[in-house]
This record gives sequence, structure tokens and C-alpha cells, in this order.
Amino acid sequence: MLSSFRKQKLSYLFNILDFDHDGVLQKSDLTGIAENVSIFRCFSPGSEIELFVAKTALNIWNWISSRMKEGDLSGYSLDDWLDMWETISTRMLQSRMDLLIEKAVDDLFYVFDKNHDNYLQKQEYLTLVVSLRVSIKAADFCFKTLDRNGDMRISRDELTAAISEFFLSDVTSSPGNFIFGNPEISKFSTRSQMTF
Repeated sequence: MLSSFRKQKLSYLFNILDFDHDGVLQKSDLTGIAENVSIFRCFSPGSEIELFVAKTALNIWNWISSRMKEGDLSGYSLDDWLDMWETISTRMLQSRMDLLIEKAVDDLFYVFDKNHDNYLQKQEYLTLVVSLRVSIKAADFCFKTLDRNGDMRISRDELTAAISEFFLSDVTSSPGNFIFGNPEISKFSTRSQMTF
């Protein structure tokens, strides 16, 4: 069973993914995020990397849709989203979740590691978070929190640990809880500054 803290984090993520903020997660939200990523990364329309981002968004949508209870495939409510994660938490093996997290890290580095040094520099990470329309102030806080060894960059191991903590941990002090900003904020808004 999902703890109230994990529900809080997953609700926060739902609000980020609900790109048009209409309370329903739809395919257009994921494609909107993909377009935003390509704009912030300055990918040329039709380039291999731009097409990869668009395809990844569709794959994420298909993954979500395939795990939702039968119903309206045009969109899902927050309750649908939380029910999906409740089912995943109950049924998915840790090894399968580890593979999904590893794939997510690979994809994030492919898209955002601009200089291909296998680290996310601060500017690269800021591009990732800001493309999701999280405030610059929140992005800076996230980077400092996720950079566990203080070397001013995020390694693959640090990002892997952060994603794992965000989705799986009930420990409120885990750095990964802040990968997308502060999940303790009760109302998400892309139009106001987040406070910590």
C-alpha cells in the first residue's frame, strides 16, 4: 500500500506531467513536455534527438495507458494515477523497477548531457527541470540536494539513487524526494515561485 508520503510525491509528479493543468493526464500533456524539452535543448525539428524525445514521450504515455484500469483512454485523473501506482507497488518486482529506472537515467543523460561527459552539469540539470516548468529557484535547490558529493555535477549513480528514492522511498529526508522540486507544496503552480 502506498504511504501518504509517496502519494504526496506521486500527486506532485502528476501535477507536473499534467502539462496543461486541467486535472487530467492526457497524451497531449506528454507531447507538450516533449516539445518543451526540444525547445529548451534547442533541438532542430526532425533531428534524430528531437524524434527520440517525441518517441520517448509516446512510449511513456503508452506505458501509463497500458497500466491503467479500463476506462477512458483519452485521459486519467489523479485518482486513476494513484491507483496505477498502488497496483505497480504491489505487483512489480524490484528488479523490474530497477530496469525502468536504469532506462530512465540512460534516456535523461542521452537528452540532457550536452557535453557527453556522463555527468549532468548544473546548467544541464537546470534545463531538464525548467523544461518541466519547475521554477529556477526550485531547480537550483534540487541540484544542490541531488549533488550528494558536492562536486557541482550529478553522476549517473546520483541520478539513479534520486529517481529510486523519489518513487520508492518513504524516508522524508531522502535527497531524491526533491528531484522535481518540493513535493511538500500542497498546490503546484508553474506561475508562482516555490518556497522551501
